[in-house]
Amino acid sequence: MTFTIHRLQFSPSLIPTSATMVMVALTLYLGHWQQGRAAEKRGLQAQYDARASEPSIALTPQATNPEFRYRQAVAEGEWLSSGQVYVDNKVNHEVAGFHVITPLKIDNAGTYVLVNRGWIPRGKTYPLPPKVETPAGHVRVTGLLSVPTSRFLELSSQAVQGNVWQNLTIDRFRDASKLDLLPFVLLASEAVAPLEAVSELPDAREGKHVEYMLTWYSLAA
Repeated sequence: MTFTIHRLQFSPSLIPTSATMVMVALTLYLGHWQQGRAAEKRGLQAQYDARASEPSIALTPQATNPEFRYRQAVAEGEWLSSGQVYVDNKVNHEVAGFHVITPLKIDNAGTYVLVNRGWIPRGKTYPLPPKVETPAGHVRVTGLLSVPTSRFLELSSQAVQGNVWQNLTIDRFRDASKLDLLPFVLLASEAVAPLEAVSELPDAREGKHVEYMLTWYSLAA
């Protein structure tokens, strides 16, 4: 078959035509698949938003349900100051600093929850962290339950140096401390100076799949 456009002629042969049809079908399929993934993430985002607006839950050793992620929560107990760590390379106001993570022993239990008490900039003693005091006695902390990402790249074998960590995961902290930990980090809604409270917006990352979908459909076109 020959197509003529003005003075140009195009005579597609079987092999490139078949290959093109296969590629179009494949990219259309991948675009449709990413469209479905975007719909899933849209539903997940709706769940996250709904959780954040629900009443606060009181943290107990039984508060291990994954669906508690992005719920507002209240924890009461005492700080374990010896377990405090500083997660480096956290940027706020375009300034590098640390997130201060302190285990809180829940009242009347041997279970702990990690609390992100806030952000603090690096000081003159860097790479040593600034000293952040831990109040003694009984405390009550409110905030949002979060789960640290486990997707990160560490180029150095020294990702943990004393109480300065490059990345935080619940499993890593559990292995290092041998504490019985809840599977969440509580982002304290209020921070005591010089700390600044750390916030996190629930994000199911629907936009990533929308971008992929448009890319595949564009390639198909």
